[in-house]
Amino acid sequence: MELIQHYNQSVDITDWRRHEEFAQYPEGARDKTLLYCPNPAPYSFLQANHRYLFKRSSPRYPEQFWAEILAYRLGIKMNVPVPPAFVAYDIREEQCGALIEWFLSQITKETYIAGGDICQQLIPNFDRKKGTQHNFGTISQIFNGLTTSDTNWKNYWAKVFVFDALIGNTDRHQDNWGLIITIAPKDNMTHTTRISPAFDNGTSMGHELLPSKFTKWSNKRLEKYILDGKHHLKWSLDDKSSIGHIEMLKRIASLFPETQTIMLDCLKMINGETFREILDELVAFDVPVRLTKERADFMLKLLTLRHQKLLNELES
Repeated sequence: MELIQHYNQSVDITDWRRHEEFAQYPEGARDKTLLYCPNPAPYSFLQANHRYLFKRSSPRYPEQFWAEILAYRLGIKMNVPVPPAFVAYDIREEQCGALIEWFLSQITKETYIAGGDICQQLIPNFDRKKGTQHNFGTISQIFNGLTTSDTNWKNYWAKVFVFDALIGNTDRHQDNWGLIITIAPKDNMTHTTRISPAFDNGTSMGHELLPSKFTKWSNKRLEKYILDGKHHLKWSLDDKSSIGHIEMLKRIASLFPETQTIMLDCLKMINGETFREILDELVAFDVPVRLTKERADFMLKLLTLRHQKLLNELES
């Protein structure tokens, strides 16, 4: 998968057309606005008339939106499906954020079904809001009885889980994955089903850690932080708590041995130089809310340590 040409431009969305109602897109904690790209598109990496989500940071963590953009660039390098995310700003509102490409087509007839809606049909009294029963056992049950256009659902989840483990994503909850149904235009009946890309990646990369504390994080403390990282979901419905990032990968590899190679291949597509190159590009953006060199250096430490730890665990 090649990088999109000229995507190191920031996008001024001040005068883009707004759409205030976007019930199909999962709701979340951070402010977001659905926009329509102008025609002609201002840059070659944007699609004219296509929908984009302008997603801001949490007020407590102004640099958080950079995690979405970093995640996209890592997804490209790792061959993991992640929606395109670009640096954007609104001059009038004095806001910066990630401009995320809507994953539903406007050309073909497509419907999105959130994972939480599917889990609700299989789990009695499913907690639709918090997703406390969200678990991989139910996900497996869903996909074992489903035909999708994706090559292999086990490989898809192996890629997503190793990606989440690398960036430290703790928010792959029941509404941060789903199914996209495409209706055939000929008879309006025949359809294909595919899995959504790995969207909503901002709760990651130590976004919640204060810059004033960066220099106080020793490698030992960072390693503990990494080992304590957990997914939103549990391994099975009967488990009491969510599963750790590394433990999930071990169990997936044990249950589906063919996925171990898939996960290792994703990790071997990247290295410390990859991380540095991406972060240097992001630090260079001249926008009102910049990614500081201090935070970028901290992200680099996290990525480098996580990457080596994941390689060691999966190769052992």
